[in-house]
Amino acid sequence: MGATEKLAQFVAGLRYQDITAEVVDAAKAAITDGVAVMVAGSRQPLAGIVSGYVRQLGGAPHCTVTGCGFKTNALTAAFANGIFGHCLDFEIQGVPPTHGTSSCLPAALALGEQTGADGKTVIASYVLGWEVQGRIRAATAAASNPAYHPPGLVGPLGGAVSAAKMLGLDSQRTQMALGIAASRTGGLTANTGTMVKSTHPGNAARMGVESALLAQAGFESTEHILEAPNGYVDALFGGRVDWSVLTSGLDETFRLTDPGYDVKRFPAQVHMQRPIEAVLELRKRNALDPDMVQTLTLAVRDRGHSASVPRSGLDGKFSVEYCAAVALVDGEVGIDTFTDERRFRPDVDAILGKVRVVPSSDPVSATATALLRDGSEVSETCEHFRGSIANPMSAEERLAKATACVRMVHDAADSDRLISLLERLDEMDDLSELMRLIGGP
Repeated sequence: MGATEKLAQFVAGLRYQDITAEVVDAAKAAITDGVAVMVAGSRQPLAGIVSGYVRQLGGAPHCTVTGCGFKTNALTAAFANGIFGHCLDFEIQGVPPTHGTSSCLPAALALGEQTGADGKTVIASYVLGWEVQGRIRAATAAASNPAYHPPGLVGPLGGAVSAAKMLGLDSQRTQMALGIAASRTGGLTANTGTMVKSTHPGNAARMGVESALLAQAGFESTEHILEAPNGYVDALFGGRVDWSVLTSGLDETFRLTDPGYDVKRFPAQVHMQRPIEAVLELRKRNALDPDMVQTLTLAVRDRGHSASVPRSGLDGKFSVEYCAAVALVDGEVGIDTFTDERRFRPDVDAILGKVRVVPSSDPVSATATALLRDGSEVSETCEHFRGSIANPMSAEERLAKATACVRMVHDAADSDRLISLLERLDEMDDLSELMRLIGGP
């Protein structure tokens, strides 16, 4: 039996009852984070463009567009919601990074709303989408071309798995959905720091829905797309894949808990979490004022995708220099940190000129060192950032993040109600009230 068939049988055969309580709890926490970030993302500048575009396209009003107060068809709702879920770069992150929430959850919610599914089906669909997407990413990471943005490569297959499970497809139809989705892959890393980056998970969610719907209708594809000559692995990874990582231990362990996921405190690339935390701790412990600092040096393994002087606030999410500069100036990093208004203020430009980044041989830490005007040096190292797998947030911290995001759209009462529903997702018979609140006031 080939890898495609094994994965399809696993997806079609897994029941909600087969998922352990630990994995269900991890999925509910991830879904709560994902919906909250999606709601906050619906208030970003690009959201107005996307919602206008989606509204102009039209479509049967079955599925909610987050924060926009209208519905459309499942494909375009998943597309918009995937963009909103990713545009802040605030969603949880797996290991290796792949953005499984914004690729899989919008597909599950759109089809769940359309079909009248219950919350348990959404959880199972999300667990499976995250699992398959994460396995493909882990199995091919060593052969990945860094010019491709990972969710563009693996996201459509994760979205297709979530969508196939929502529709209850059998293993043969799930194989067809994977075959269709594999021909929908792409996404260029050069677009990091622009609005286009968030369309990679948006497209993954949309193509996942399309692939599953076409498969349900009888549309056919290559049965063994992953391992076929000139298929997915040959085309995108030069035939290099660790097949055991991809298919061994199916339904024995789940990637939501093994290895788990990082929860971001700051709405920036995951590699920015350590340097931001290091600078914030350095500032706090030494009562630093920016005027006291001659130079600020960051020793990091990964300096992100952006240049030292980012082109925009959005681009700043991927710049170590910018993230360090605003952390030092403001003493906090939040959603407004990455607006153009904040990026181009003189106090930020003044500090940017003082920030230096040097390579570090340590892959799991970031060290911030400030040379002060009195000639002294102070330093702070962050190894496991708060929210990482090795240093997890408390339930209260995760709730505070979700609440802050949701309140960008809702008042306190509706925010509390939305989060309460998400925390009890496994008890919901249908998604109608949840989707009404996700849609916005």
